[in-house]
Amino acid sequence: MKYDIAIVGGGMVGASFAAALHNTSLRIALIDAAPTHANDHRLIALNAASCDFFKDLKLWPALALHTAAIQEVHVSTRGHFGTTRLTAQEMDVPQLGSVVPASEINHALYARLDTLNNVDILRGATLTTLLQTTSHVELTLQTESGQELIEANIVVGADGTFSTVRELLQIPAETIDYQQKALVTITELQRSHHHIAYERFLKKGAIAMLPLTGNRVATIWSGDEKEINEFLKLSDSDFLNTLQEQFGYRLGKLIKTHARFSYPLKFIKAKENIKDRVILIGNAAHTVHPIAAQGLNLALFEVDILTKHFSQELSLKNLPDFFTQQTLSMHLSHRLTQLFSMDFLVVNAARQLGMMGLDLCTFAKKRFGKRLLGQIKPM
Repeated sequence: MKYDIAIVGGGMVGASFAAALHNTSLRIALIDAAPTHANDHRLIALNAASCDFFKDLKLWPALALHTAAIQEVHVSTRGHFGTTRLTAQEMDVPQLGSVVPASEINHALYARLDTLNNVDILRGATLTTLLQTTSHVELTLQTESGQELIEANIVVGADGTFSTVRELLQIPAETIDYQQKALVTITELQRSHHHIAYERFLKKGAIAMLPLTGNRVATIWSGDEKEINEFLKLSDSDFLNTLQEQFGYRLGKLIKTHARFSYPLKFIKAKENIKDRVILIGNAAHTVHPIAAQGLNLALFEVDILTKHFSQELSLKNLPDFFTQQTLSMHLSHRLTQLFSMDFLVVNAARQLGMMGLDLCTFAKKRFGKRLLGQIKPM
């Protein structure tokens, strides 16, 4: 079978890319190793640009019932003075972003893909070989019924942190193991969250409390692997008490938490994003710490740029420069991780003064806010 574009990886990034190409005449193969769509327990903070992306795909009616707006962001450090607040009003936008369960994004994407005639979804297909020629790329897939060979003019590697595409192309990657995990759960509140997203930095790690529908928040607690593993073993009541103690009462009394899941945290950056007829995007190209909520937002930025480019020409030449935005977003997440993991008196004082200064300096805060909103684009 011959395709114009083969997308390897059927997660949110790969599925978003396939859906975004709906207005083209391009023939798309979406290759996913999973035989069925796996349930994703992550809770995603979409910036304003990503919300617009899904609105352009006509997915927002399906997502809206499960989505909560972020009207304000509040950043603080436990045991220290100084906070930073950012509001939608300050940024002259209706909202700073939205929080939606990843499972709902996946459901909406695949419901959309099922209506598209130009996309073939190849389920339970594992990529085993990738051979580039001067005119196309040959991919060998292992399926339940045996091996299948397909051809594509362009291959997009959207197959995550442990990318098979990156491995087959022998592209080296810079890797930093933070030796941390992110614990993810849903917490129910006694009162409204008022659409405020909180980031609370601790001595080891951080707690993010992001608004969900109803009196609920997405709780994302990043910390040392050993500490997070211990939290996973606690009873629901003991974990709730620990969370209340460490986060405080900015959201009032926490009354219940749901099932807890964890994910390892690493920094991975591919040494090359493009190799002949293959391009890496999303976590296959760059896996970042969730501290600044840049991961999926950066990937959707790339998808949007590439979709517009492929609508004009099916080539990896003459690409707009989105690598600058990649670098800026990756450095933002990595530097914040380093900054808030230091526990020295001088560093703590400088960090808190910096947070106060950022809160008082309108221009600097707006510049930082635009970065998080996805409004600063490369030239």
